[in-house]
Amino acid sequence: MNINTTKIISLLFFIFSALYLYTAYNIQVFSFDENSPFNAKTFPIYLGYAGMFFSGLKIILPEVNTIKVDHKSLEYKKTAILVLIATIYGFTILRVGYFLTTSIFLASSYYALGERRWLWIFLLSFPFVALFMYLLHGVLEIYLRDPFLKLIGVMG
Repeated sequence: MNINTTKIISLLFFIFSALYLYTAYNIQVFSFDENSPFNAKTFPIYLGYAGMFFSGLKIILPEVNTIKVDHKSLEYKKTAILVLIATIYGFTILRVGYFLTTSIFLASSYYALGERRWLWIFLLSFPFVALFMYLLHGVLEIYLRDPFLKLIGVMG
């Protein structure tokens, strides 16, 4: 019997999505945000359901053609570096703040994946995160506690 690795990976992703969905329902929101159409729980809940749906489809539907993967051509070192960068990001975001941590996470991820043009690395990390934070904080009025921006006097 030939074990299909795609089905195994899909099953693992289904389990991961189910655990993610469980933790998304446990996210605490402010009392004034509980009945709003978009709060801190909304996107993680939809993301958990989408992950379970698509991985469930991959498990249930028959495999049209199997793909042979040459493991010698895969870049395990870059994957391990990205996992390490994401772990460091997860441990530092609450202490340092969203803006600086996410910008450094994106810049170091681009560098780890092989981008060496520093202008593009800067433009696709710091201004992009600043724009996204403005959309969250200024337009959608979702408050993000950011110790770094408070320290330099940008946010109160």
